[in-house]
Amino acid sequence: MSENGFFLEKHSGKEDLGWTTGTCAAAASAACAAMIVKQEYIPLVFLTTPSGKKVALEIFDGHFSNNDATCSVIKFSGSDPDVTNGIKVFSHVEVSDNSCIEICGGEGVGIVSKAGLDQKVGEYAINSVPRKMIREAVRSEFMNKFPGAKITISIPEGKALAQRTFNPKLGILNGISVLGTSGLVKPMSQEAILQTIAVEMNVFTQSKEERLILVPGNYGKDFLFSEFGISLDKAVETSNFIYDSLVMAKEKGVKKILFCGHIGKLIKVAGGIKNTHSKYGDHRMEILWKAIRALFPQASLELEDKILSCISTDAALQILEEKCILKSVMKKICEEILMQMQVWTDFKIEIELIVFSNKFGLLGHL
Repeated sequence: MSENGFFLEKHSGKEDLGWTTGTCAAAASAACAAMIVKQEYIPLVFLTTPSGKKVALEIFDGHFSNNDATCSVIKFSGSDPDVTNGIKVFSHVEVSDNSCIEICGGEGVGIVSKAGLDQKVGEYAINSVPRKMIREAVRSEFMNKFPGAKITISIPEGKALAQRTFNPKLGILNGISVLGTSGLVKPMSQEAILQTIAVEMNVFTQSKEERLILVPGNYGKDFLFSEFGISLDKAVETSNFIYDSLVMAKEKGVKKILFCGHIGKLIKVAGGIKNTHSKYGDHRMEILWKAIRALFPQASLELEDKILSCISTDAALQILEEKCILKSVMKKICEEILMQMQVWTDFKIEIELIVFSNKFGLLGHL
C-alpha cells in the first residue's frame, strides 16, 4: 500500500489482497463515465471499495465518443488467485435520457436460472453490491452532467471459465458472476469456504429436491455416482467443515440430509471432532481403537499396538478384515458418526449416512 492509502496494481507482500470482479466492473464503468465527461483517455481510476479500502486500477482498451465509452480492467486475485485471475472485465457506458442507471450483462456474464441467489431468475449474475458500486461510480463521474446511462458489463473469457467454477451447478448459465461484498479478494479463508457452502445450500432450499446431499469432497461425489448413480452436481461439498455445514443446514430449515463420506474423514466425527482438518487433531486410530475395545473388551495389546501404529484408515481396516471383525466395528463407528451428526443438528434433521473406503467399498449405510 502506498502512503496515500491506495493499493496499487503491483503488489509485493506475502498476503497480497486482490480485487473482485465487482470492483473491476465498477472501476471500468467509472473510467468510461470519466472519458465521456472529459473527452480524453483515462489511464487510471481510483476507487473506494465497500470495505473502505482504496484501490488504483489501470485502464485498458479505452475508446470513447460524446455519448459512450468502452474500456477494461484486468482482474487481480491476490496471493490466492482463482480461475478469474488475469481476465479482462469490460464496461460499456452509454448516456441515456432516462434518470436511472440501467445495468445489464454482455458476453461472458452469466444469467441466473435458479432461485436462491443474489439476483432473481432471469437476471444477469451481477450481484447487489457490485451493482451499487457501479451506479455510484458512474454518478460520481457524471456530476449531474448526464441524467442516466445504460451500462453493459462483459467478460469475454467468462463463458469458458464458468465450466471451472460452481456456476453451472448453482444455475448460473453461459458465464461467470460479477461478485464481491468488500470489493477486495483475501487469500482463501474459512469464511470464504463457509460462504460458498451457504450459497449452495440457499440454492437447494429454493429447489424442489427432497433431501440435501452433503459430501466432504470429490471422493464422496464419485462414490455416490459410481455406486448409486447420483449426479455429481447435486452434492454440496462441506470440505472439513462438517459441523458448521450441518448446523447451517439446520438453521436453513433442511429436513432431510444424505451425507456420504470416506471413513478417513468421518471417523473423526465419531469422536466429536468438528473440523476434520488434520491441524485440529487427528485421533483416527484412537477413535477406532475405542470402538474396538467397546465391542471386544478382551482385545489384545498386540492388536492395540497394530491399530495405533497405522498411518491410514485403510491399513487399520485391513487388520480388522484379517481378524474378521471389520463389519461389526464399522457398524458401531457408523452408528457413532450418525449419533454425533444428530446431536449437532439437535435431532431436527433426518440424516441418512453412507460411509465408504476406497479399498473396501461400502462400510456402512444407515
